Amino acid sequence: MDVCWNNGNKDWITTFYKSRRYIFSVFLAASVFSVFYLFIFSKLVEKHTIRISKDDKKKMFVMEFFDKKSYLIMVVMILGGTTIRKLSLLPAFFIGFFYVGIGLALFSCGMKFVYNFMNLSL
Repeated sequence: MDVCWNNGNKDWITTFYKSRRYIFSVFLAASVFSVFYLFIFSKLVEKHTIRISKDDKKKMFVMEFFDKKSYLIMVVMILGGTTIRKLSLLPAFFIGFFYVGIGLALFSCGMKFVYNFMNLSL
């Protein structure tokens, strides 16, 4: 069964679920989440939490939360994502599960920052 994404099919969500491709998409999104959360973003959270907690300032300027390397990673990811979307370098299916995985990893690490702030009294 071929899934029609945007060619006049107004009920594409139902078609997507009936095709059972969502199971594969969930697996792929979970895989992307695991890689980015465990090996990249979580390590950055720990590194920056330790660095911020050792700082003697009562208040920090927002640009001091991360170091130059982290800001460079952000710029590369933003420019890479924008380039991939604008030039249609990857199919929508890939972009969909990839964005969901990265988005959940970023959200989880954001919550980890909040948790660290609340419990460690930075």
